[in-house]
Amino acid sequence: MNNYAIARIFTRIADLMELQGDDPFKLRAYRNAAQTMQELTESLETLAERGELQTVPGIGQAIAGKTQEILSTGTCKLYEELKKKVPESLTDMLGLPGFGPKKIHTVWKELGVRSLDELESAAREQRLRNVKGLGARTEANLVEAIEAFRRRRERAPIGLALPYAEGLARLFLSECGFQRLEVAGSVRRMADMTDEMALAGIAADPEAALAAVAAHPEVREVLARSGDMVCVCTQNNFAVRVSAATGNSFGRLLLRETGSDAHLAALREQAEVKGVDLGALPGDDEEQCYAALGLPCIPPELREGRGEVDAAREGRLPRLIEAGDMRGILHAHSTWSDGSASIADMAAAARAQGYGFHGNTDHSKALGIAHGLDEDRLRAQMAEIDALNATFTDGFRVLKGIECDILADGALDLPVELLAELDFVIGSVHSHQKLDQEAMTRRIVAALESGAVDLLAHPTGRLLGARDAYSVDIERVFDAAVEYAVALEINAAPDRLDLHDLHARQAKERGIPISINTDAHRPADLASLRYGIAQARRAWLEADDVINTWPLERLLEWVRSRRRRG
Repeated sequence: MNNYAIARIFTRIADLMELQGDDPFKLRAYRNAAQTMQELTESLETLAERGELQTVPGIGQAIAGKTQEILSTGTCKLYEELKKKVPESLTDMLGLPGFGPKKIHTVWKELGVRSLDELESAAREQRLRNVKGLGARTEANLVEAIEAFRRRRERAPIGLALPYAEGLARLFLSECGFQRLEVAGSVRRMADMTDEMALAGIAADPEAALAAVAAHPEVREVLARSGDMVCVCTQNNFAVRVSAATGNSFGRLLLRETGSDAHLAALREQAEVKGVDLGALPGDDEEQCYAALGLPCIPPELREGRGEVDAAREGRLPRLIEAGDMRGILHAHSTWSDGSASIADMAAAARAQGYGFHGNTDHSKALGIAHGLDEDRLRAQMAEIDALNATFTDGFRVLKGIECDILADGALDLPVELLAELDFVIGSVHSHQKLDQEAMTRRIVAALESGAVDLLAHPTGRLLGARDAYSVDIERVFDAAVEYAVALEINAAPDRLDLHDLHARQAKERGIPISINTDAHRPADLASLRYGIAQARRAWLEADDVINTWPLERLLEWVRSRRRRG
């Protein structure tokens, strides 16, 4: 039982518990443990043998005990009991927007629907409208949602693909005879979605290493085999292409396997100019390959055929933003709304990251499901933050903020006069996301016109693999952001990554400031910054384009000046 197989069981336990309506905090613990297990560099079996399972963050006594049970028997009592109560096929429906566990449970019990195919048939045959709490509108929305879900399911969000690919590389490196194995393809380029993972490696005997991959227990099926490559389907239903070479040609292999096709086509043109054979570039690293083409090494995130080869040739490549440039986060939550840690604990986690400030921005009152703050609770929170800041002696500061809902008519959820007392105000759309394009655009522009919003968060509302962006004229939003000096967010939560890279690059070209934020709801969420940084790099952003990289006084003066202008 490798880490991925064990993590799969805990994920499925959480899914089945959710369908039963179990305690959300309990199932979140199982999901977090599963994520942690997939990202571990050491095997759970080894940790268990040393009695160190509970030293892993998120693995307490109960989960450690179940892990031991799975290692011994291949399953655990809880999982087997849940499978007897709830059909596992129902879990396929959990990714449907607007169709939560209660509705899934209802159609199972009342109509005998047990799978996504059966749900689609019931919706198309108009059998759902007679079920209490559903109706004709639900049927129509479901058909559309299922069609969109099937299209999205063929691709994996980077938040799933990257940890899995990195872990798979570690697994195959240790067990299949590779001397080095690196993540390649669109995952290495940090594309927000991928339909195939790629790994590129060095082996003394490449053919034997690929044969070992094909026979590995984590592989469900061999999809293709040719030359220096094998393509497999893993137990997690990911398509993975693994290529192998000897050491002196690894740079060429990694370059080829990273792509993209458009980037390689541009390199091919450059190779013709230089009289070089792209398929026979020298060197065992990419830097030597690019040097042979007369180019500096182009960062993987830029390799999309969007002018990066011309920029490299002309010395115009940007100095891309790096995680070390960030001085703080401006969008995070606490137990005052829907976070799972106190403001003090979130601040401590931010300080541990080396940040100089932390923006606490809990939800406003319209988001009742998130226990959003009304005027009185916000003032009480402001007082708590003042008291907390008084304890810091090193210049660190918690910024008093709010994630204020933009209501359907464009009004803000809290009085503008109160918002003006805060250090930082985020405007966000969380409701009425099916407004037509004109209504949604007017709504957002009206909020920016208020002058009270410093940052527009997750501007298109997309959830990768779960919900498409709402209909909005992004150019008009950009126009308003320029006119009213509002920053736009790259939300680093791996299920959002909103703005996406193309929009963020357009915003940069318009001179619109960007803020990269984790939208953290717990300290561990701060680690998702890597995804937001990657999207910013794909957008050609440099450090100064991002307001979180500025010294705190510069950031606060920018807020003051834009408010004076409003």
